[in-house]
Amino acid sequence: MESNGPTMARPVGLLESYSTSRHNMGFYCCVAHTARFSVPQSLLRDQDLGSVIEHAVAQTILSHPVLQVGIVGEDTTAPNYVYLPSLDLSKLIRWEQVDTLTSAERDAALQRVLEVRHSALWPDLHELPGYQFIIMCPNPAIFPVTGTLTIDIIFAFHHGYGDGTSGVLLQRTLLRALNNPVPVPSLNLSTHTLTINTPAPLPPPQDALINFSISWSFLLRSLWDEFAPSFLKPAPPEPAWAGKPITPHPKGTRLRLLSFPPPTASAIVARCRAKSTTLTPLLHVLLLHSLAKRLPVPAIANHTLTCATPISLRRLIPPGGKQGFDPDNSMGVMLATHDHRFSASTIRQIRAAGGGDDPEFLVWDLTASLGEDLKRKVASLPSDDITALMAWISDYNAWWRKKLGKEREETWQVSNVGAADFRGTGDEKTGWSVDRVVFSQSGNVGRSAFSVSVAGVRGGELAVTLTWQESIVDDELLDGVAADLREWLTTFARTGRLGFAAGGR
Repeated sequence: MESNGPTMARPVGLLESYSTSRHNMGFYCCVAHTARFSVPQSLLRDQDLGSVIEHAVAQTILSHPVLQVGIVGEDTTAPNYVYLPSLDLSKLIRWEQVDTLTSAERDAALQRVLEVRHSALWPDLHELPGYQFIIMCPNPAIFPVTGTLTIDIIFAFHHGYGDGTSGVLLQRTLLRALNNPVPVPSLNLSTHTLTINTPAPLPPPQDALINFSISWSFLLRSLWDEFAPSFLKPAPPEPAWAGKPITPHPKGTRLRLLSFPPPTASAIVARCRAKSTTLTPLLHVLLLHSLAKRLPVPAIANHTLTCATPISLRRLIPPGGKQGFDPDNSMGVMLATHDHRFSASTIRQIRAAGGGDDPEFLVWDLTASLGEDLKRKVASLPSDDITALMAWISDYNAWWRKKLGKEREETWQVSNVGAADFRGTGDEKTGWSVDRVVFSQSGNVGRSAFSVSVAGVRGGELAVTLTWQESIVDDELLDGVAADLREWLTTFARTGRLGFAAGGR
């Protein structure tokens, strides 16, 4: 007897189930990559822009097998990816008209759209995939295009479909499709239907592609931290400040966007290189410095500040790929994480810095130390990483539920996907091009109080977003942190110094 149910593509992997469960719990909605596309108006000629975009999206979907599936069983211990026989592109592509052309006002409009998208879950995943393309286009009634058309295309996606790097790869595929369109016979533009005639096999998950190893000491310590009864564990001498306790309500995401123009972005990278460091550890320490100065004494006294750095594991996949997963082209979730704790004594040092001392010395000392720490972690992989122990948790939905009402253990995370290289995707001078990518995430109900996401484009802008769950951290505090990052990084690019005032910020 034939089943009318969906056809299973494969079971959700261990790290992927971390995302499917928190989506099911309403703890995390999506990741987003926004690319700014430009095209000479003459290239479009009499073509309909909507049809051009829809065709390129269809071509892109057929290039990535994971975009052809839905998810079933998120509320169970055994979720699965399922093949979808057809996709209604009218539900996967949404248009937003922008009634302004100034850079600041366009960014403000983008910020508002991203906040809404990051606050919404993906409905009906059994029949509709968990992603969406949002096209932010100038209103032609107000701004008729006479030279170059510039649009922002947001690709927002369920984290179970891919990691941060996947968003960059998707935008690169989309740019290639715009510059090199090929026939898509299974696309019906009149009904906006893309038929999946021959489903492509999904590459295996991370736990099947990477051979993790764990030492006995790491295993026992991790299992004790996770499963030992609380009355047997001593209270931490210095708890972390991480905003309000874990609660799913309200689930709205707040977002702030910082954009640095190409000359500033290039100068920041060059200045970091001259200091023998990179942007990621510097951002961590600048966030530490800002919070240490801005948080009131009662909130920060005798507390630590903790941070996390997601680390891509794609470099552990052999060149050319493994079992159908190409690290340079395939979407997927390939991540580890490094955690770091800044002690209460370090925070007191920052608060006391000033007077006759150079207040920047401690920043660079901490940046160098954290940078070396990150290098050691990267060099150690795939040994002794917590992702190797995910199989020990049999029910992630239950695991998340146990966290409700508890204090967060993580103050912030910095996720940096680096500078995207869009060369080789077409004629950059006469075709479509990309000069900016914005990486952003939903407010993280079960983990960090706020997230910082970083993306750049080779030779283009650098974008930094701060996101947090509404009411978990005061908006005023993170507005101040964002202002500090903007001021310090801009000053650093211009002068090589961060511009701290003695005794102040």
